[in-house]
Amino acid sequence: MNRIPLRIRLTAIFAAVMALVLTGAGYLTLSRFRESQAEYGAATGIAHQAQQEALDDLVRELLTALPIVFVLATIGAYLLAAAALRPVERMRTQAAAVTEDTPEYRLDVPPSRDEIARLATTLNDMLTRLQTALDHERLFVADASHELRTPLSLLRTEIELALRHPRDAAELHAALLSAHEETERLVQLAEDLLLLARTDRRDTTPAGSAVPELAPLLHQVAARLRNGSPDKAITVDCPAGLTAAVPSDRLERAVTNLIHNAQQHGHGPVEVTARPHDKQIRIEVRDHGPGFPPDFLPHAFDRFTQADRSRATSGTGLGLAITAAIARAADGEYGAFNHPDGGAVVWVCLPALQRPSTSA
Repeated sequence: MNRIPLRIRLTAIFAAVMALVLTGAGYLTLSRFRESQAEYGAATGIAHQAQQEALDDLVRELLTALPIVFVLATIGAYLLAAAALRPVERMRTQAAAVTEDTPEYRLDVPPSRDEIARLATTLNDMLTRLQTALDHERLFVADASHELRTPLSLLRTEIELALRHPRDAAELHAALLSAHEETERLVQLAEDLLLLARTDRRDTTPAGSAVPELAPLLHQVAARLRNGSPDKAITVDCPAGLTAAVPSDRLERAVTNLIHNAQQHGHGPVEVTARPHDKQIRIEVRDHGPGFPPDFLPHAFDRFTQADRSRATSGTGLGLAITAAIARAADGEYGAFNHPDGGAVVWVCLPALQRPSTSA
């Protein structure tokens, strides 16, 4: 049944309905004719033979006319179904021509404002989203390859130089230290890419699934980063009792990236605040530096992006992108803006853990 073309199935359904309608119409016509004949014959005295001949003539006419009407209506239904489904077949042919090498192809939208036109528009919107995702993944792979190529090239150069010429113990130690630094950078980049892949798949089953209270975690992260940069003060303002519905390892990673970004690209003290916001928790990190360039703000959370590409830093431009991915995986929000009094503000909203109310 599923292999029969749709137009044939629609025509068959229409033919069955039409057959029932015509059969009913013929039956009602004969019944009414018999009743009218009986009343008219009783009043005028017309012979039964004449009535029977008139009835036979009507039956012959119905047996001739109704099949003709049935055949014509069925042919018309088939042609109408074929015409109505022709745009669908055209869209199917065009959709089959869309491949990964031709993602820019779109379906023709019929000029009629009906369900077929809306279907074509919806399919074109879907193709646009798929093309955007495909372009995004291709750009991501290209950027990741570019970021991996630099430390790999440096690592290969260090090893080749160490093997090419005889070196004393101090020179070999320096070469190993440089290779170790590049290896650590590769490991960190690989872990960042793996985390991005997990959050893009909304993988909510990381190793650490505990959900800690927010204030102690913020103070712990601030203390750790404060030791790494003692010249940049970090203040934390978070009321007790706030708990974000995010696993501890991902929450710590998101907050660490926000504070580290402020330390790296900002000046003065770094202010970390957390406040309840509707059914979420809003975490803001502000520095007192020059702020983001206006043209960079819309791309602050993009992957492999930095405000100053010429800055000699060890970052890969994945910190804020990872924070954004963690927020998306938790159905949260994120953003950045320049503070009116100076400095940049980066924020993230995460769903708050709803604690069950206890009755006395």
